[in-house]
Order: sequence, then structure tokens, then C-alpha cells
Amino acid sequence: MIKPIRAAFVSDEWASLVIPPPYDSLSTVEREQHLLDHPKSFLHVTRSADASHGHPTEHQRLAEEGREALEMLMSDEVYISQPSSSLFLQKIESDGITQRAIIGAIDIAEVAPRPHEAVHPGRVQALATHFRHVGSMSSPVVLTTRKDHLNLPSLEDSDRVELVSRFLAIDETKISVWTVALEDFGDVDGLYIVDGHHRIAAAREAGFSQLLVAYVPPSELRMSSFDRDVDELEFLPRKTIDRLSEWCDVRESSESEATQPAAKGVIKLRFGNDWFWAKRRNVEGLDSEFVHTTLLPELFGIYDADDPRLSYRPVGSKRPDSSATVRLAPADLEDVFSTADAGRTMPPKTTYFFPKARSGVLIIEC
Repeated sequence: MIKPIRAAFVSDEWASLVIPPPYDSLSTVEREQHLLDHPKSFLHVTRSADASHGHPTEHQRLAEEGREALEMLMSDEVYISQPSSSLFLQKIESDGITQRAIIGAIDIAEVAPRPHEAVHPGRVQALATHFRHVGSMSSPVVLTTRKDHLNLPSLEDSDRVELVSRFLAIDETKISVWTVALEDFGDVDGLYIVDGHHRIAAAREAGFSQLLVAYVPPSELRMSSFDRDVDELEFLPRKTIDRLSEWCDVRESSESEATQPAAKGVIKLRFGNDWFWAKRRNVEGLDSEFVHTTLLPELFGIYDADDPRLSYRPVGSKRPDSSATVRLAPADLEDVFSTADAGRTMPPKTTYFFPKARSGVLIIEC
């Protein structure tokens, strides 16, 4: 099911200048500064797939810039081609968290991992245009299963792996990659998409036959959540709290800004400089569903998850100067499985799995 790939790997001597932080961890301003500060960053390639949901001519222009950036990296011999196909074991170590994955490819026509999120058509079109121009993939779609199918820590310590690359990324995340002595990795029960719903949809749209994937066993997955920042609003905090009290028990928070809810049904909110806890009285459904169907519409008049006044960022990343913030407890992995099995989708940015797979570590032609 997951097949060996022939890949080009970033050279260890270049990696600290090339491999960027996760796209979601940077604000728009931080991304632009990153591009200025790091002329060799792979973000110059992938930003063409992320910078616009707009007109097709804008997709085309950005995709051409991405292709030119990739060609420049290749001409500077930043990447080294592997002589043969293989599966790979990757380990990411970031902020005290370790995540291992098997890297390979799936045949899109034969394998259909189960999704749990809907996709934005404009984002799919932007990515598909990018894929058609570059003809390759470097950002793996992350997949998992309900149970572990490989003991990856034991595999790492075995004689079945051979080190290919080990380096520090720009943000000092440590990444190690080994070839794995496995013919393929096919004996797995149903695959679920963890991260990369738009990439798999865009790869199909672009006519790719294979998809770069990273299989992460559930025991290696860590979940957090996204903050929802609301801006360009004029509202009265006390009146907003009174309205929120129709659905939740609300109290002022004495905890630090960094505190994240740990239990389902508990939401943390910021109005201006003040933080509050809101405990839902009816905890049916996902907290993110309550936020998008009730809290955002009723409190702020935001009915669309793509409303320009609404932005998303991982908990713990730098907060913009916005009017309000909504913070949720992490969803459960079982929520992902049950939603996918039922053929339903979660609201955007319900899940945040970390450490994030990095773009530019390896490249495969598609």
C-alpha cells in the first residue's frame, strides 16, 4: 500500500538554510520576513501553493515563481539524488516532542485515505497549479491508522535502517532520515488523513499518479489545537459575555495567557486584554462545531469559516493584535476516526498534529 520512492534529499550542509518552519506557525508578516532573511528557504518554492486563493492568473504567476525557486536550488546542487528506491524512516525532534514516520508513496487511483476535513476549492486550485508547474512533491500527506502497525522506535534501533541525513532545520528542529529494509508497507488496515487534505485533492486535480506520504502510527501522534483570532470588530465585552452566558457558564480567568483548555466542553476566550473560561452546558458535538455554528455567528456575526476577520494559528504561536481570541482543547484522535468513518467533516482547523512534517526534506517526481 505504501511503496518505496526514489527521492532527492537536501544536503546536510544546506539543510539549516533550506528547511523552513511549519507554514502554519508563521504569521503573514513573519513569512514575508522569513523569505527576506532566508533566500535559500524552501518556502520560496511552496509559498506559490499557499499565498493565494484568488484568480487563476495569480495561481499561475506564483506557481511559476515556485518552479524558478526550485530550479535554482537544484542548479546549486542543494539536493542529492538517491541511486535507488526505498522506504524511509524519518524522526522529527522539536520542543521536547519526538515523532517518527515511514515515508513513501501511495497510488492515488488505488488507495483512498479517509478524510475528516472539507477542502477549500480555491486552495485546491492553487495547489494543483503549483503541482503541475513543479511536477514534484516535497510536503508529505500525513496518514495514520487506528492501531500501530510498526514499532518505529525499535525499527530505529535495528540493523534494518541506514542513516541518510541528519540536520537542524532553520528553527533548530532536529530531523533524521534513514533508508528502511522493507520491500513495501502494505499490510495495514484503513488509512486516515492526519494532515494534507488539500494536497491529496490537488494531486488528483493535477493528474499525479503517486502521492508522497508519511505514515505516523497513532502512538507517535501529538495533538494540539488552533486559536481563532477575530479582528476588525467593535463590540462590548460585558455584553458579549452576557450573550455567551446563554450557552456557557463563564468566569474570569486568572491563569496565564499560555494556558490551554484540557477538557472537552471548556473554551478559553480573550476580549481585549482579559481572558475568560466558558464551560458549555450542552457538550454534545465537537467544541469547534459549537464555535462555528453558535459562538462566532451569535457573538461576532461571523458565519463563514473563511471570513477575512477570522484567522487561525497554532496555540502557543505569537498572537497578533486582534480584538478577540477563541481557544479550544485539542480534539481526540477518536474524534478524527469516528468523523471520517461516518463520512462527515470537521470545521476547518479543528485538529493540529505536531511536530509538523517539513517541506523540502526530500523531493519526488510525480
